[in-house]
Amino acid sequence: MKKVLSISLALLTSILILSACGKKNADDHKTISAPKPTLSDALNTSGISLEKYDQIKYTSQQLNGGDSTKKIMSILGKPTSSKQTKLTNNDSATQYTWQMGGNAQLQYIFAIIYKDKVLSKGFQQNTNSKIVSKTKIKTLTNSMTFKEIKDKLGDPLSEQVSDGVAFMTYQTDKNNHACNLTFSNNKLSKTEFVTLSSN
Repeated sequence: MKKVLSISLALLTSILILSACGKKNADDHKTISAPKPTLSDALNTSGISLEKYDQIKYTSQQLNGGDSTKKIMSILGKPTSSKQTKLTNNDSATQYTWQMGGNAQLQYIFAIIYKDKVLSKGFQQNTNSKIVSKTKIKTLTNSMTFKEIKDKLGDPLSEQVSDGVAFMTYQTDKNNHACNLTFSNNKLSKTEFVTLSSN
């Protein structure tokens, strides 16, 4: 049975949009239930990988720089699905999702687009893709940057990043335990040990 994070991407997406635009997300993000391609089809046609994900550039809080919709589609190919999200100022953002087959280590990549700029991006791997011990996580300090921690621990189970705010989750054992890391202004600001829920 697959496991999902106890803290949903809905909350993370709302916080990121709030951070980047100074406005709350009025819509709750819902899990996209698009048909999943087979693993072989996904590997051959989806074009998604963490290496390509790393190429995507998100915009600043002032909407300077960052990739356009056309650019991310040139990197990742055609998305599996898209969803409109209404902001509190009645502007719309679009979430595009690129989904892999059910047996793939990488489940999906997503990008939230606002005014044709990548506002935030993120990914989710299948659980048990990588275990990082609780002991190792406890060596982290609040002075460490997002990059320093990722260099030390490797790719997390999931992440979502934008200018100013970021989140990562690492699985700490095979018994549904994990750690959520929150970053503000590129510095670790909160470490929370949680239990992953099953569905």
